[in-house]
Amino acid sequence: MTRMVSGGDLTPEQRRVHRVEHILRRDGGSPGSALEGLAAIVEDETWRKVPSGPSRPEPFTSFRRFVEANPPFGLGYSIKQLRALLQLQHPGEGATEIRERMEAMRAEVARLIAEDVIPAQNVGRPEATSNVHATNINRSDSSEYVVARLKRDDPDLAERVVNGEITANAAARQKGWRKPRVVLTSPESIATALRRHLGPDDIAALIRLLLNEP
Repeated sequence: MTRMVSGGDLTPEQRRVHRVEHILRRDGGSPGSALEGLAAIVEDETWRKVPSGPSRPEPFTSFRRFVEANPPFGLGYSIKQLRALLQLQHPGEGATEIRERMEAMRAEVARLIAEDVIPAQNVGRPEATSNVHATNINRSDSSEYVVARLKRDDPDLAERVVNGEITANAAARQKGWRKPRVVLTSPESIATALRRHLGPDDIAALIRLLLNEP
């Protein structure tokens, strides 16, 4: 349930959002404080308890819109910025309890973002103008691009991605939309990757080609 406070006062939920937003914007802000604040917002669903705008007492129904909304209603952050924050490590993640909390928060944020993605509109490969929650997704390597396409073409598999049972990349490979990639680093890592994707006959043929054997 959301509460609307008259005048310039903020609800307790808005004050929490405001504190996290301040940490996110503060120069030199600790990633630990920002991650803890975000975890608290996700854990008790604070984002569902704040009004979604100055004259809109109804709560947010979209996590993305909450993240992008201006304070004190949202975080005033882009999804790109949020993803970058989630790549940072909490200074205390060496401790099991903190690590597990951060992992749970990252998984839930990823689920909420994927949940917001709407199905691609066109049959086949989405066009550059396919809308996914008011943003244009035109990169085939984008996880949101994959989720949008799955929601249209394979809803069951899309649901597994949203629930974190399988990654968007694994789902795209399962559908044949992406080919396995081998990163050329060391001979050992290349061999390991090739063994995962090629059978013995293909590996033998590759060896002959590399040695220029007839």
